[in-house]
Amino acid sequence: MQRDLAARIAVGMTALLIPYAGAYTIFLLAAISLLERRVRTLSASLSLLLFLSWGLRYTEIDLPLYLVAISFVPPTFAAVVSGRFHGLKESLVYMATTMVLGYLAVLATAPAELAPEKVLFLTTLAGLSGAFLHVASTERDFSVPFGSCMVMWLFSFEFTLPSLEKMILIYVFALSLGLAAYWMKAADAGAVMSEAIICLLVVLFGGLSWFLLLLSFYMLGSGFTRYGYARKEELRIAQSRGGRRGYKNVYSNSLIPLALAVCYGVYGSEIFFFAFLGAVATATGDTLASEIGETSRSKPRMITNFREVEPGVDGGVTCLGELSALLGSALIGILAVVTGMAGYHGVLAAISGGFLGTNFDSLLGATFQQRGILSNNGVNLVAALFGAVVGGAVWMILS
Repeated sequence: MQRDLAARIAVGMTALLIPYAGAYTIFLLAAISLLERRVRTLSASLSLLLFLSWGLRYTEIDLPLYLVAISFVPPTFAAVVSGRFHGLKESLVYMATTMVLGYLAVLATAPAELAPEKVLFLTTLAGLSGAFLHVASTERDFSVPFGSCMVMWLFSFEFTLPSLEKMILIYVFALSLGLAAYWMKAADAGAVMSEAIICLLVVLFGGLSWFLLLLSFYMLGSGFTRYGYARKEELRIAQSRGGRRGYKNVYSNSLIPLALAVCYGVYGSEIFFFAFLGAVATATGDTLASEIGETSRSKPRMITNFREVEPGVDGGVTCLGELSALLGSALIGILAVVTGMAGYHGVLAAISGGFLGTNFDSLLGATFQQRGILSNNGVNLVAALFGAVVGGAVWMILS
Protein backbone atom coordinates (compact mmCIF):
# COMPACT_ATOMS: atom_id res chain seq x y z
CA MET A 1 0.00 0.00 0.00
CA GLN A 2 2.87 2.41 0.82
CA ARG A 3 4.34 1.79 -2.62
CA ASP A 4 0.97 2.53 -4.20
CA LEU A 5 0.70 5.82 -2.31
CA ALA A 6 4.26 6.77 -3.25
CA ALA A 7 3.53 6.05 -6.92
CA ARG A 8 0.32 8.07 -6.75
CA ILE A 9 2.18 11.04 -5.26
CA ALA A 10 4.87 10.66 -7.94
CA VAL A 11 2.16 10.86 -10.62
CA GLY A 12 0.85 14.03 -8.98
CA MET A 13 4.33 15.54 -8.84
CA THR A 14 4.70 15.21 -12.61
CA ALA A 15 2.26 18.11 -12.86
CA LEU A 16 5.21 20.33 -11.91
CA LEU A 17 6.78 19.51 -15.29
CA ILE A 18 3.74 20.50 -17.35
CA PRO A 19 4.75 24.19 -17.68
CA TYR A 20 8.08 23.09 -19.18
CA ALA A 21 7.51 19.71 -20.82
CA GLY A 22 3.85 20.11 -21.85
CA ALA A 23 2.54 16.97 -23.54
CA TYR A 24 5.97 15.32 -23.18
CA THR A 25 5.07 14.77 -19.51
CA ILE A 26 3.40 11.66 -20.94
CA PHE A 27 6.78 9.90 -21.08
CA LEU A 28 7.42 10.35 -17.36
CA LEU A 29 3.91 9.09 -16.59
CA ALA A 30 4.63 6.03 -18.72
CA ALA A 31 7.85 5.39 -16.79
CA ILE A 32 6.02 5.55 -13.44
CA SER A 33 3.31 3.19 -14.69
CA LEU A 34 5.97 0.67 -15.74
CA LEU A 35 7.42 0.72 -12.23
CA GLU A 36 4.06 0.45 -10.44
CA ARG A 37 1.20 -1.29 -12.24
CA ARG A 38 -1.44 -0.02 -9.78
CA VAL A 39 -1.24 3.50 -11.22
CA ARG A 40 -1.30 2.47 -14.88
CA THR A 41 -4.94 3.43 -15.41
CA LEU A 42 -4.35 6.76 -13.69
CA SER A 43 -1.24 7.48 -15.78
CA ALA A 44 -3.08 6.51 -18.95
CA SER A 45 -6.08 8.78 -18.24
CA LEU A 46 -3.85 11.77 -17.44
CA SER A 47 -1.74 11.06 -20.52
CA LEU A 48 -4.90 11.06 -22.61
CA LEU A 49 -5.83 14.50 -21.25
CA LEU A 50 -2.34 15.84 -22.05
CA PHE A 51 -2.54 14.39 -25.54
CA LEU A 52 -5.99 15.94 -26.08
CA SER A 53 -4.76 19.33 -24.92
CA TRP A 54 -1.80 19.15 -27.29
CA GLY A 55 -3.80 17.86 -30.25
CA LEU A 56 -6.68 20.33 -29.92
CA ARG A 57 -4.29 23.28 -30.22
CA TYR A 58 -4.38 22.69 -33.98
CA THR A 59 -8.18 22.97 -34.11
CA GLU A 60 -10.75 25.63 -33.22
CA ILE A 61 -11.37 23.81 -29.93
CA ASP A 62 -9.04 24.48 -27.03
CA LEU A 63 -8.54 22.38 -23.91
CA PRO A 64 -6.42 24.71 -21.74
CA LEU A 65 -3.37 23.08 -20.23
CA TYR A 66 -4.11 24.54 -16.81
CA LEU A 67 -7.35 22.51 -16.67
CA VAL A 68 -5.34 19.36 -17.25
CA ALA A 69 -2.88 20.44 -14.54
CA ILE A 70 -5.75 20.86 -12.05
CA SER A 71 -6.97 17.37 -13.02
CA PHE A 72 -3.73 15.88 -11.67
CA VAL A 73 -4.67 16.91 -8.13
CA PRO A 74 -7.95 15.04 -7.31
CA PRO A 75 -6.80 11.44 -8.01
CA THR A 76 -3.36 11.92 -6.44
CA PHE A 77 -2.81 14.39 -3.59
CA ALA A 78 -6.50 14.80 -2.70
CA ALA A 79 -7.04 11.02 -2.67
CA VAL A 80 -3.97 10.47 -0.46
CA VAL A 81 -4.77 13.27 2.03
CA SER A 82 -8.45 12.30 2.40
CA GLY A 83 -7.71 8.57 2.71
CA ARG A 84 -7.82 8.73 6.52
CA PHE A 85 -11.36 10.05 6.51
CA HIS A 86 -14.64 8.37 5.72
CA GLY A 87 -17.93 9.51 4.26
CA LEU A 88 -18.65 13.23 4.18
CA LYS A 89 -15.42 14.23 5.95
CA GLU A 90 -13.43 12.49 3.23
CA SER A 91 -15.33 14.37 0.54
CA LEU A 92 -14.84 17.77 2.19
CA VAL A 93 -11.10 17.21 2.71
CA TYR A 94 -10.87 15.94 -0.86
CA MET A 95 -12.56 19.08 -2.18
CA ALA A 96 -10.49 21.49 -0.07
CA THR A 97 -7.21 19.86 -1.11
CA THR A 98 -8.16 20.04 -4.78
CA MET A 99 -9.09 23.71 -4.50
CA VAL A 100 -5.84 24.75 -2.78
CA LEU A 101 -3.43 22.71 -4.91
CA GLY A 102 -5.51 23.35 -8.03
CA TYR A 103 -5.04 27.07 -7.51
CA LEU A 104 -1.26 26.56 -7.39
CA ALA A 105 -1.47 24.46 -10.57
CA VAL A 106 -3.24 27.34 -12.34
CA LEU A 107 -0.57 29.82 -11.23
CA ALA A 108 2.11 27.56 -12.70
CA THR A 109 0.44 26.66 -16.01
CA ALA A 110 -1.98 29.44 -17.04
CA PRO A 111 -0.49 31.51 -19.88
CA ALA A 112 -1.93 34.74 -18.44
CA GLU A 113 -3.28 35.76 -15.06
CA LEU A 114 -6.83 34.52 -14.62
CA ALA A 115 -9.42 36.35 -12.53
CA PRO A 116 -9.49 34.93 -8.99
CA GLU A 117 -13.26 34.36 -9.35
CA LYS A 118 -12.72 32.10 -12.34
CA VAL A 119 -9.90 30.17 -10.67
CA LEU A 120 -12.06 29.66 -7.58
CA PHE A 121 -15.01 28.55 -9.72
CA LEU A 122 -12.99 26.03 -11.78
CA THR A 123 -11.09 24.53 -8.85
CA THR A 124 -14.37 24.22 -6.91
CA LEU A 125 -15.91 22.35 -9.83
CA ALA A 126 -12.87 20.06 -9.92
CA GLY A 127 -13.10 19.43 -6.17
CA LEU A 128 -16.84 18.81 -6.11
CA SER A 129 -16.92 16.61 -9.22
CA GLY A 130 -13.78 14.75 -8.12
CA ALA A 131 -15.21 14.10 -4.64
CA PHE A 132 -18.51 12.96 -6.16
CA LEU A 133 -16.81 10.59 -8.63
CA HIS A 134 -14.51 9.29 -5.88
CA VAL A 135 -17.61 8.25 -3.92
CA ALA A 136 -19.75 7.10 -6.85
CA SER A 137 -17.34 5.44 -9.28
CA THR A 138 -15.69 2.03 -9.16
CA GLU A 139 -13.11 3.10 -11.79
CA ARG A 140 -11.76 6.11 -9.92
CA ASP A 141 -8.38 6.29 -11.64
CA PHE A 142 -10.10 6.99 -14.94
CA SER A 143 -13.37 8.69 -13.99
CA VAL A 144 -11.95 11.16 -11.44
CA PRO A 145 -9.25 12.89 -13.54
CA PHE A 146 -11.14 12.63 -16.83
CA GLY A 147 -14.53 13.52 -15.35
CA SER A 148 -13.30 16.51 -13.32
CA CYS A 149 -11.42 17.85 -16.34
CA MET A 150 -14.48 17.53 -18.59
CA VAL A 151 -16.67 19.33 -16.04
CA MET A 152 -14.19 22.21 -15.80
CA TRP A 153 -13.82 22.32 -19.57
CA LEU A 154 -17.59 22.46 -20.01
CA PHE A 155 -17.74 25.65 -17.93
CA SER A 156 -14.45 27.25 -19.01
CA PHE A 157 -16.10 29.55 -21.55
CA GLU A 158 -16.28 33.29 -20.90
CA PHE A 159 -19.23 34.47 -18.81
CA THR A 160 -19.72 36.97 -16.03
CA LEU A 161 -19.12 35.65 -12.53
CA PRO A 162 -20.16 37.37 -9.28
CA SER A 163 -17.55 39.08 -7.13
CA LEU A 164 -15.27 36.91 -5.02
CA GLU A 165 -17.15 37.85 -1.84
CA LYS A 166 -20.53 36.86 -3.34
CA MET A 167 -19.10 33.58 -4.64
CA ILE A 168 -17.83 32.68 -1.19
CA LEU A 169 -21.28 33.39 0.25
CA ILE A 170 -22.82 31.12 -2.40
CA TYR A 171 -20.36 28.37 -1.46
CA VAL A 172 -21.18 28.70 2.23
CA PHE A 173 -24.89 28.57 1.39
CA ALA A 174 -24.51 25.47 -0.81
CA LEU A 175 -22.39 23.55 1.69
CA SER A 176 -24.61 24.54 4.61
CA LEU A 177 -27.65 23.09 2.84
CA GLY A 178 -25.76 19.91 2.01
CA LEU A 179 -24.48 19.47 5.57
CA ALA A 180 -27.97 20.08 6.97
CA ALA A 181 -29.40 17.41 4.65
CA TYR A 182 -26.66 14.98 5.69
CA TRP A 183 -27.13 15.54 9.42
CA MET A 184 -30.91 15.21 9.03
CA LYS A 185 -30.24 11.89 7.24
CA ALA A 186 -31.99 13.15 4.12
CA ALA A 187 -28.92 12.68 1.89
CA ASP A 188 -25.72 10.63 1.83
CA ALA A 189 -22.21 11.93 1.06
CA GLY A 190 -22.59 11.48 -2.70
CA ALA A 191 -25.90 13.35 -2.68
CA VAL A 192 -24.37 16.21 -0.65
CA MET A 193 -21.63 16.71 -3.25
CA SER A 194 -24.20 16.46 -6.04
CA GLU A 195 -26.49 19.01 -4.43
CA ALA A 196 -23.56 21.37 -3.87
CA ILE A 197 -22.62 21.21 -7.56
CA ILE A 198 -26.23 21.83 -8.61
CA CYS A 199 -26.71 24.67 -6.12
CA LEU A 200 -23.51 26.39 -7.23
CA LEU A 201 -24.30 26.22 -10.94
CA VAL A 202 -28.02 27.05 -10.68
CA VAL A 203 -27.32 30.10 -8.49
CA LEU A 204 -24.49 31.33 -10.74
CA PHE A 205 -26.38 30.93 -14.01
CA GLY A 206 -30.01 31.38 -12.95
CA GLY A 207 -29.99 33.13 -9.61
CA LEU A 208 -30.76 32.38 -5.99
CA SER A 209 -34.52 32.40 -6.59
CA TRP A 210 -34.10 29.65 -9.20
CA PHE A 211 -32.38 27.43 -6.68
CA LEU A 212 -35.00 28.21 -4.03
CA LEU A 213 -37.57 26.63 -6.32
CA LEU A 214 -35.38 23.56 -6.67
CA LEU A 215 -34.74 23.58 -2.92
CA SER A 216 -38.50 23.54 -2.29
CA PHE A 217 -38.64 20.28 -4.28
CA TYR A 218 -35.83 18.78 -2.18
CA MET A 219 -37.55 19.77 1.07
CA LEU A 220 -41.01 18.59 0.00
CA GLY A 221 -39.58 15.34 -1.34
CA SER A 222 -37.62 14.64 1.83
CA GLY A 223 -40.54 15.55 4.08
CA PHE A 224 -43.17 13.48 2.28
CA THR A 225 -40.84 10.51 1.90
CA ARG A 226 -41.31 10.08 5.65
CA TYR A 227 -45.05 10.68 5.44
CA GLY A 228 -46.86 7.47 6.38
CA TYR A 229 -43.49 5.69 6.48
CA ALA A 230 -44.69 2.97 8.87
CA ARG A 231 -47.50 1.98 6.50
CA LYS A 232 -45.13 2.01 3.53
CA GLU A 233 -42.82 -0.31 5.44
CA GLU A 234 -45.73 -2.66 6.12
CA LEU A 235 -46.45 -2.74 2.38
CA ARG A 236 -42.70 -3.09 1.66
CA ILE A 237 -42.72 -0.08 -0.64
CA ALA A 238 -40.89 2.40 1.60
CA GLN A 239 -37.73 4.13 0.38
CA SER A 240 -34.61 2.26 1.48
CA ARG A 241 -32.19 3.66 4.10
CA GLY A 242 -34.98 5.53 5.85
CA GLY A 243 -35.60 7.72 2.83
CA ARG A 244 -32.02 9.01 2.60
CA ARG A 245 -31.40 10.17 -0.99
CA GLY A 246 -28.39 9.21 -3.08
CA TYR A 247 -26.65 10.98 -5.93
CA LYS A 248 -28.64 9.05 -8.56
CA ASN A 249 -31.90 10.40 -7.22
CA VAL A 250 -30.49 13.94 -7.04
CA TYR A 251 -29.21 13.95 -10.62
CA SER A 252 -32.20 12.17 -12.17
CA ASN A 253 -34.52 14.89 -10.85
CA SER A 254 -32.17 17.89 -11.09
CA LEU A 255 -30.09 17.41 -14.24
CA ILE A 256 -32.74 18.88 -16.58
CA PRO A 257 -33.42 21.93 -14.34
CA LEU A 258 -29.65 22.44 -14.05
CA ALA A 259 -29.18 22.39 -17.83
CA LEU A 260 -32.06 24.86 -18.26
CA ALA A 261 -30.61 27.24 -15.66
CA VAL A 262 -27.25 27.19 -17.48
CA CYS A 263 -28.99 27.80 -20.83
CA TYR A 264 -30.85 30.75 -19.31
CA GLY A 265 -27.59 32.22 -18.02
CA VAL A 266 -25.97 31.86 -21.45
CA TYR A 267 -28.85 32.81 -23.76
CA GLY A 268 -31.21 34.78 -21.50
CA SER A 269 -34.47 33.58 -23.10
CA GLU A 270 -37.51 33.34 -20.83
CA ILE A 271 -38.50 30.04 -22.43
CA PHE A 272 -35.79 28.35 -20.37
CA PHE A 273 -37.38 29.59 -17.14
CA PHE A 274 -40.81 28.25 -18.11
CA ALA A 275 -39.20 24.93 -19.06
CA PHE A 276 -37.39 25.00 -15.69
CA LEU A 277 -40.75 25.46 -13.95
CA GLY A 278 -42.19 22.48 -15.82
CA ALA A 279 -39.22 20.25 -14.95
CA VAL A 280 -39.15 21.16 -11.23
CA ALA A 281 -42.95 20.85 -11.02
CA THR A 282 -42.70 17.38 -12.58
CA ALA A 283 -40.12 16.26 -10.03
CA THR A 284 -42.21 17.68 -7.19
CA GLY A 285 -45.53 16.35 -8.47
CA ASP A 286 -44.11 12.89 -9.11
CA THR A 287 -42.52 12.66 -5.67
CA LEU A 288 -45.68 13.75 -3.87
CA ALA A 289 -47.84 11.49 -6.05
CA SER A 290 -45.67 8.51 -5.13
CA GLU A 291 -45.09 9.22 -1.46
CA ILE A 292 -48.65 10.33 -0.64
CA GLY A 293 -50.45 8.16 -3.19
CA GLU A 294 -48.86 5.01 -1.79
CA THR A 295 -50.68 5.61 1.51
CA SER A 296 -54.08 5.61 -0.22
CA ARG A 297 -56.60 3.14 1.20
CA SER A 298 -57.89 2.39 -2.29
CA LYS A 299 -55.86 0.17 -4.60
CA PRO A 300 -53.93 1.88 -7.41
CA ARG A 301 -54.90 1.30 -11.03
CA MET A 302 -52.53 0.79 -13.93
CA ILE A 303 -52.39 3.95 -16.01
CA THR A 304 -52.48 2.02 -19.30
CA ASN A 305 -55.61 -0.12 -18.72
CA PHE A 306 -57.02 1.08 -15.34
CA ARG A 307 -56.90 -2.42 -13.83
CA GLU A 308 -56.24 -2.69 -10.12
CA VAL A 309 -52.64 -3.43 -9.14
CA GLU A 310 -50.75 -3.78 -5.87
CA PRO A 311 -49.30 -0.65 -4.21
CA GLY A 312 -45.77 0.13 -5.42
CA VAL A 313 -46.22 -1.38 -8.89
CA ASP A 314 -44.65 0.81 -11.57
CA GLY A 315 -47.34 2.68 -13.49
CA GLY A 316 -50.00 2.42 -10.79
CA VAL A 317 -51.95 5.61 -10.01
CA THR A 318 -54.52 6.61 -7.40
CA CYS A 319 -56.90 9.55 -7.05
CA LEU A 320 -54.98 10.67 -3.97
CA GLY A 321 -51.74 10.51 -5.94
CA GLU A 322 -53.17 12.52 -8.82
CA LEU A 323 -54.42 15.22 -6.43
CA SER A 324 -51.02 15.26 -4.74
CA ALA A 325 -49.29 15.72 -8.10
CA LEU A 326 -51.60 18.61 -8.89
CA LEU A 327 -50.93 20.20 -5.50
CA GLY A 328 -47.17 19.77 -5.74
CA SER A 329 -47.06 21.26 -9.23
CA ALA A 330 -49.25 24.19 -8.18
CA LEU A 331 -46.98 24.90 -5.19
CA ILE A 332 -43.99 25.36 -7.50
CA GLY A 333 -45.95 27.78 -9.67
CA ILE A 334 -47.23 29.73 -6.66
CA LEU A 335 -43.69 30.03 -5.28
CA ALA A 336 -42.56 31.41 -8.65
CA VAL A 337 -45.29 34.07 -8.42
CA VAL A 338 -44.60 34.91 -4.76
CA THR A 339 -40.87 35.35 -5.42
CA GLY A 340 -41.61 37.61 -8.38
CA MET A 341 -40.06 35.28 -10.93
CA ALA A 342 -43.21 34.97 -13.03
CA GLY A 343 -46.77 36.21 -13.31
CA TYR A 344 -49.80 34.00 -12.85
CA HIS A 345 -49.07 32.36 -16.19
CA GLY A 346 -46.14 30.75 -14.37
CA VAL A 347 -48.67 28.80 -12.31
CA LEU A 348 -50.24 27.53 -15.53
CA ALA A 349 -46.85 26.41 -16.85
CA ALA A 350 -46.02 24.64 -13.58
CA ILE A 351 -49.38 22.89 -13.27
CA SER A 352 -49.43 21.84 -16.93
CA GLY A 353 -45.83 20.67 -16.99
CA GLY A 354 -45.92 19.06 -13.55
CA PHE A 355 -49.22 17.23 -13.87
CA LEU A 356 -48.60 15.97 -17.41
CA GLY A 357 -44.99 15.17 -16.59
CA THR A 358 -46.03 13.15 -13.53
CA ASN A 359 -48.49 11.08 -15.55
CA PHE A 360 -45.92 10.66 -18.30
CA ASP A 361 -43.63 9.29 -15.57
CA SER A 362 -46.32 6.75 -14.67
CA LEU A 363 -46.75 5.82 -18.33
CA LEU A 364 -43.01 5.23 -18.68
CA GLY A 365 -43.09 3.17 -15.48
CA ALA A 366 -45.89 0.97 -16.83
CA THR A 367 -44.07 0.37 -20.12
CA PHE A 368 -40.33 0.96 -20.31
CA GLN A 369 -39.53 0.48 -16.63
CA GLN A 370 -41.50 -2.76 -16.27
CA ARG A 371 -39.69 -4.13 -19.33
CA GLY A 372 -36.31 -3.21 -17.88
CA ILE A 373 -35.55 -0.63 -20.58
CA LEU A 374 -35.40 2.26 -18.11
CA SER A 375 -34.57 2.31 -14.41
CA ASN A 376 -36.56 4.40 -11.95
CA ASN A 377 -33.92 7.14 -12.17
CA GLY A 378 -34.03 6.99 -15.97
CA VAL A 379 -37.81 7.38 -15.89
CA ASN A 380 -37.48 10.42 -13.60
CA LEU A 381 -34.96 12.02 -15.96
CA VAL A 382 -37.10 11.52 -19.09
CA ALA A 383 -40.26 12.66 -17.29
CA ALA A 384 -38.51 15.86 -16.13
CA LEU A 385 -37.52 16.50 -19.74
CA PHE A 386 -41.13 15.98 -20.84
CA GLY A 387 -42.37 18.39 -18.17
CA ALA A 388 -39.80 20.94 -19.34
CA VAL A 389 -41.04 20.64 -22.92
CA VAL A 390 -44.63 21.24 -21.74
CA GLY A 391 -43.56 24.26 -19.69
CA GLY A 392 -41.68 25.68 -22.67
CA ALA A 393 -44.68 25.05 -24.90
CA VAL A 394 -46.92 27.03 -22.51
CA TRP A 395 -44.52 29.99 -22.82
CA MET A 396 -44.60 29.76 -26.63
CA ILE A 397 -48.40 29.69 -26.68
CA LEU A 398 -48.74 32.62 -24.26
CA SER A 399 -46.13 34.72 -26.03
